Amino acid sequence: MAKTPCSSSTRTEGPASRRSLSATKRSRSRGAFLPAMGLALAVLVASAPALEAQERSYSDVVPASARTQAGLFHVHQVDDRLLFEIPDSILGRDMAIMSRFAKVQDGVANGGDRLGPNLNVQWESREGRIFLRAVSHSNTADPGDNVHVAVENSNFPPVLASFDVEARGQGTSVIDVTDLYLGDHPAFSFPRTRRAQLGVRGYDRDRSWLEWARSFPINVEIRVVRSYAADSPPTDVRGGTLSYEVNHSMILLPEEPMMPRLADERVTYITVTQTNYSSDFQGVRPHQYLRRFRLEPSDPEAFARGELVEPVQPLIWYIDNATPEEWIPFYKEGLLEWEEAFEEAGFKNALDVRVAPSEDEDPEFSLLDARYSVIRYVATPTRSANAGGDVVDPRSGEVIRAHMNMYHGLDERLRWWLLSQVATATPRFRTNRLSEEDLGEAIRYVISHEMAHALGLPHNQRANFVFPVDSLRSASFTDEWDHSASTVGRTRYNYVAQPGDGVNPERRAGVWDRFAIMWGYRPILEASTPQEELETLNEWIVERADRPWFRSALPQFGMDVEWDPYRMTEGISDDPVRAADYGMRNLRYAAENIMDWVLEPMADYYELETHYLQFLTQWNRYAEHAAAAVGGSWTHHKRVGEEGWVFTPIERDYQLQAMAFIDEHVLQTPTWALDMNMLRQIEHAGAVERIRAYQELAVQRFLNHARLARMIEHEAFMGDETYRPADMLDDAREMIWRELGQGGAIDTFRRNQQRAYLDQAHYLIHEAASNHWSPPASGNLRVSRNDDPPLNADLHIGQSDIRPLIREQLRLLRDEIQGTLDRGVQDRMTRIHLEDALERIGKALG
Repeated sequence: MAKTPCSSSTRTEGPASRRSLSATKRSRSRGAFLPAMGLALAVLVASAPALEAQERSYSDVVPASARTQAGLFHVHQVDDRLLFEIPDSILGRDMAIMSRFAKVQDGVANGGDRLGPNLNVQWESREGRIFLRAVSHSNTADPGDNVHVAVENSNFPPVLASFDVEARGQGTSVIDVTDLYLGDHPAFSFPRTRRAQLGVRGYDRDRSWLEWARSFPINVEIRVVRSYAADSPPTDVRGGTLSYEVNHSMILLPEEPMMPRLADERVTYITVTQTNYSSDFQGVRPHQYLRRFRLEPSDPEAFARGELVEPVQPLIWYIDNATPEEWIPFYKEGLLEWEEAFEEAGFKNALDVRVAPSEDEDPEFSLLDARYSVIRYVATPTRSANAGGDVVDPRSGEVIRAHMNMYHGLDERLRWWLLSQVATATPRFRTNRLSEEDLGEAIRYVISHEMAHALGLPHNQRANFVFPVDSLRSASFTDEWDHSASTVGRTRYNYVAQPGDGVNPERRAGVWDRFAIMWGYRPILEASTPQEELETLNEWIVERADRPWFRSALPQFGMDVEWDPYRMTEGISDDPVRAADYGMRNLRYAAENIMDWVLEPMADYYELETHYLQFLTQWNRYAEHAAAAVGGSWTHHKRVGEEGWVFTPIERDYQLQAMAFIDEHVLQTPTWALDMNMLRQIEHAGAVERIRAYQELAVQRFLNHARLARMIEHEAFMGDETYRPADMLDDAREMIWRELGQGGAIDTFRRNQQRAYLDQAHYLIHEAASNHWSPPASGNLRVSRNDDPPLNADLHIGQSDIRPLIREQLRLLRDEIQGTLDRGVQDRMTRIHLEDALERIGKALG
């Protein structure tokens, strides 16, 4: 007869023993007699644990003294053992295991971070034992289809753990899971890669214990403290110990999965991937399903009439009660501004935001409980935030739970952005301490941005680059439209606005964000399968396709693949180069006045140093925006039936405009960043090497094999209609070596830049000669496999025009340098530099 469960949570203090008494007895019984037995007797003894468990009574295994919680499983604590009583009805059901750090030793991780990837599991009964198996739903087939057997044969679920059945209850099996949670099972322990980094020698069970165990209707929450012996712990090195507290959640997934919605590259979403081998596609092509919360209309008839209706279950968010009190209203506002987007999807009151209860108010509430979507406040110097759906049903993409981390160090990064981008036009940001209202508003924007990720939206860079530059200088325009169509794009503030424009720097969820939520969340009631939704979903896109603020494309990162200015991080406007020019005006003014803005009597120079370094980062951003245009293409994702290309080569004149920007603002010595009176307050030396590094990046962007390969292809198709690679290299050589035709001295910064040019040329001719380069997919949802026909094929530098083009540039440069030396060079360092350059060219060409 099952024991009546207690209503309160349980807690065990102190370390758990290594093995339970019953487990020890069973182990001894097996080990003592097997060597002397024959095969038949050995088989009987091997099965003894299962027989013994069946013979033991429930009351022996779960005595009256056990501390018990009822829920998904009955969770029992008997002395130092942890028992699960698993109902037969749960066997074979899909579950997810989420493990996150609850409390951490400084330097191990941030509180709330994942211990490792989530696991999808099922409990299984077999021959008197219970097994925990990892399952995957990435490959499926219809159960009635013959291929279903083949799919199962190719997707055998690994066995994570096995358990004796200690006793049977009323339709339940009792198992001992102490070693699962307090042993060193890799699925529940510190990741091996981190162990290596921190010199972990081993897990110490004697310094580890069960903190508490709780069970709820659809989930079980286990909190444990774990300790390890370590040679290089992040803190308290002398103690040689690494410890943390971790929360393991095991949550039941819906018995009936939510109907998934098929992804479309024209409306970017975070997705899950599934290959259905019963599809009618002649081959193998995975489906991608949106990751999104389940929202269903409470009144389908009213919804069908076009009325706003409340969802059956709103999206409930809990704000960490450890959040500084003054920021809580801004957190709420950042979340609730998405109400407007959900109204476009047909829902009212879709969001419910609450402050998490304190331990006194609700002892069983936990921010790490798998049922709750939460914003956790983390005391760490990390200058960032992150969010996403972290319990996701792999069968449908349904987000069961989302988690957002707000790091304390974020405040400083917000101050950097505001001062470097908009303080020139908005004087109240010319300070080292923002007002509570201004910092709160900046925090609200971050919450809104991270909320977009939690709802399933990735960074949409394309929607940042949609409004005319002149419009971004208009207060009436930005008040209505903001400066970007998306808060989820990686762009921050309106650096185009100039002093006197009166533009409000605040930003909110944009027109694309509202459309994307409508597109992903609005129920299509007449559809009963994902395929039946496609016609309506396509109509919603096509009817808006002529307006760029309804377009989306993922960001590009890395010099080799930055070929669309509209997909560059941290940028705005439909003219990125002109916008960057305005940004540089603001940046130079800020640099000239930074000491007056942030220094106070008796203060050190920390604020000056950190803001100055942010200025250089911002400078490099503008250089990246312009460089992407050279040899680049504009992206406009389309489907068959829509007119025009998906990838359109950028006009020659715009590429020349980008080259001129880089020449003026990047290659020429940035005197605005070289105020000696400022630099000598923060360092005795370093500016020369710092500027060299940034200018070297600019040179490498010109002499980049991927960029040259793209330009070679454009020339092959377009001839004089495009910017030919030889012309670009001529222009770059003239910009970088301009002094050769002027006869003047070459300063230190330009000499370093010119040596970077020679080093990169040498690299392309020699070191990169046998390398291959594979551009990534264009951002479409295509899948690449080893046996696919080649698309974006490997670049064989040695067989392309790249090396001949670079050799020609070096020969031309050699003649120009020699001519300059023949005419006589008065400046000693210039002469030494040019003579050295000739030697470098000789080695590169030799």
